[in-house]
Parts: sequence; C-alpha cells; structure tokens
Amino acid sequence: MHSVGQPDRPAIVVLSAGSREVERNVLAGIEEEGVPYLLVPGDAQVPAAELARRAALRSPLHVGVGVGTRGEVCVQHAKLSDPLPELSSGGGAGHAAVRRLGHNAARIVAGVPLKPDDWQPNWPLG
Repeated sequence: MHSVGQPDRPAIVVLSAGSREVERNVLAGIEEEGVPYLLVPGDAQVPAAELARRAALRSPLHVGVGVGTRGEVCVQHAKLSDPLPELSSGGGAGHAAVRRLGHNAARIVAGVPLKPDDWQPNWPLG
C-alpha cells in the first residue's frame, strides 16, 4: 500500500542486480505482452532465483523476475516454492532467451501459453 492508502499498482516486480542490457531485454519482453512492471534495484550478493522469489512476494500480481550480477535471469510465481528450470537462464544467456523470459513472466500473469525455448523474435534485438 502507498502511504496515502491507495493500493499498489498491479505490476510484475523485477529485482535487478544485473546490467542495463539484460534489464532492457527482460523489460522489453514484459512490455511487449502489455503487462506493467516495476524495476527495483536488487542486492548484488543475492542470486537471481532468490531475487525472483522476493520480487514475486512483493508483486501484487504474484510474479517476479530476478536478474543476477552475472546476467542470470529467473522468473518466479509466489505460489511456487522453487524456481522452474524452464523459467531460468544462466549467466551470459542471449538477448532472445532473456527477452523470452520477460515475455513468459507476463504470460503467466495473462494466463496464456508460454513461449517455447526455441522462440526467436522476428525483429532486431539490442
């Protein structure tokens, strides 16, 4: 809740200790699905999976994304105890993989099928 009694805006919370480039691709994927997000600086000492869990618990939509210092990305739903391997990437994942994780975070919220691992955008990444 905000201090004036207004509820928090429904949004995916992204806790990031990673690079702007990784953040940009994750956020682009979320935005392309039409779901709002809130980018919050994350603790650099915390792994992406834990950042994602914390983000999901903070999100009014119960979905969070964690971006670690080595570029690893993890998507988490607040009702899951552990992250799913298909919703995580290791450090150094390509632009398309990271963007797909952003898409899939938003698709969990929207209740539509996730994009497959072999999905490639048909536009330039950056």
